[in-house]
Amino acid sequence: MVRDMTTGKPLKVITAFAVPMFVGNIFQQIYNMVDSVVVGNFVGADALAAVGSCAGAFNLVLALIVGLTGGTSVVIAQYFGAQNHEMVKKTFISAVIVNGVAGVVLTFAGVILARPLLIILGTPGDIIEEAYIYLVIMFLGTLANCMYNGMSAVLRALGDSVIPLIILVIASLLNVALDLLFVMAFGLGVAGVAIATVLSQLISAVVCVVYVFRRLPMLRFQKNEFHAQRDIVKEIVRIGFPAALSSSGVSISVMFMQRAINAYGSTVIAAYTIANRGEQIGMCLSYSIGIAVGTFCGQNIGARDFERVKSGLQTGYFISLGYTVAVGAVLLLLAEPMAGFFNPDPEVIYISAQCIRVTTIFAPVLGLVFVFQNFLRSAGDVTPTVWMSIMEIAARSFLAFLFSWLWGYPGIWWATPVGWMGSLLIGYVRYRTGKWKRKLKVNAV
Repeated sequence: MVRDMTTGKPLKVITAFAVPMFVGNIFQQIYNMVDSVVVGNFVGADALAAVGSCAGAFNLVLALIVGLTGGTSVVIAQYFGAQNHEMVKKTFISAVIVNGVAGVVLTFAGVILARPLLIILGTPGDIIEEAYIYLVIMFLGTLANCMYNGMSAVLRALGDSVIPLIILVIASLLNVALDLLFVMAFGLGVAGVAIATVLSQLISAVVCVVYVFRRLPMLRFQKNEFHAQRDIVKEIVRIGFPAALSSSGVSISVMFMQRAINAYGSTVIAAYTIANRGEQIGMCLSYSIGIAVGTFCGQNIGARDFERVKSGLQTGYFISLGYTVAVGAVLLLLAEPMAGFFNPDPEVIYISAQCIRVTTIFAPVLGLVFVFQNFLRSAGDVTPTVWMSIMEIAARSFLAFLFSWLWGYPGIWWATPVGWMGSLLIGYVRYRTGKWKRKLKVNAV
């Protein structure tokens, strides 16, 4: 369902868009967590550590995909807000080509670099072979990932967050069933959960593509129209590449952090894997609110209604603060039971709960980071978002090792919140200066 976000009360419009995305992100986390839950309970802690040790390397590629498709979303949202449907279609065609090329390139690069990445990360010898198998299979699903994220970005730019949710729910349930089938029935272990995830991604991508072409007439095109527009590609890359670069930079910093964690062995790796899943669950609505604010502001920037843009931004961060405080309180209380859901080892539970509590305290800060990052990207002002990411990169890359040296592995947990606070400061200051208005590119007519 296409939604024009240039009319209606900002609270109602943003909430109506964010809630389906929130539910979708919950299922996305289920999608990601099932691998950890299944291997942690039915294969063992070493298998869980193997899956967890791949997170940084695979998220690097995922960050590139999400950043690139984010450029598409910004451009389409602005043209849609300006009611320029012809340019919406041309942007869509260009984006399909860009995403397809990116998917093929990233697949080959990922498969070739899988083992070197794991070695660089210092993956322990007792889990590196399982980690390698898991990572290669996941990289083979990169093109499907590009297809799904690309189509979802287009739908969100048009104000539709419901259809991506429905498709994701179906894929998540399928992933659960396939995980259990391949691990418990076929005994495929780590390889089984990777195959299940890739198959689920492929099915969700195909369904998404079919829906877009059958149900959205404004995006249909003839064979002779299927070619990239140079100016549009440049604009997608101008916005998407810095976003991809900053997102991948954050993933690289997580890999540095993973390197520091890997030095403490499979038990701490498994504990961090669980804590990371908890952090992702906690930030689901914050992330959704950030995307909703970005789409809302993008459409209204296209319509040149800056008072409405300001109102949408303020609405977004009040919702985000309320949510993160409430959910944070729950996670603080239930850290141990949640960790135990993934793995019954008392030491893993204890270490994981420590990490969950540290990051949860600073969850409101991360929520505001999402809001300001997506707002600035919606305006095409991507340079400050790069600096926001650099702040996170510096904290995770350097402070993780420094704090680890000072206080052991518990010190690593504190590196990330420091990065969040610095990132928020950069985003807020940029917004207050008003310089983001100089970056607007899309004409209102």
